[in-house]
Amino acid sequence: MFLKTITIFSLITISVFLIVGCSVLLSEQEWSENYALIEGTNASSPQVIDGNMNTIGESTFPVGANTNFGSNPASEVVITLPEEKVIRRIVIHSDNIKTFDIFADKGGIINDTDWKLIKDVKSVKTNPIEIPVLVPFPTRQIRIRILSTTDDAGLSRAQRARSGNFRQYGQNRRAQAKIREIELFGYKTAEQTKESTAAENREQELDDLLDLE
Repeated sequence: MFLKTITIFSLITISVFLIVGCSVLLSEQEWSENYALIEGTNASSPQVIDGNMNTIGESTFPVGANTNFGSNPASEVVITLPEEKVIRRIVIHSDNIKTFDIFADKGGIINDTDWKLIKDVKSVKTNPIEIPVLVPFPTRQIRIRILSTTDDAGLSRAQRARSGNFRQYGQNRRAQAKIREIELFGYKTAEQTKESTAAENREQELDDLLDLE
């Protein structure tokens, strides 16, 4: 009975330490730099990763997308990083996106790309749009596919007005997304967090010295 009690107490103690330890790690976890601003990063619309909120990029329709009568292809933005990163958070600054989904390139042996769906957003309620993601693999490419925008209805009305209330051959019923910026983040490594803390401490010490003068 005594041995059983000791065993149960030990298990409870270990569980408490694990929970507390995980909580500390999560609370101290910091976001990385914005990967989209790393030198060598490219985007299908360069304005969405130029770091300037005053410039506006547009999603584009894939090359060869079929816009024949009755079709309705989605536009997209593809961001290509210079090296693989594990993405944990995506922030999109856009005034007109309503629904969209996100793919990450897992990389293929036969094909150059292997897109995996990582997020499906059915309703956008805020701007900027902050999306926590858990990509279980490092990736060099993120593809954001625009499924609907607040400008879709206006586009359809304008098309019908121009064509006498008939949809013309080759017209698409989806409007392009207007995007000020897309940001990609992972987690800082322990070494990066340590370096950042040391830099902050040095800055604080310098400020304290200047105040004394």
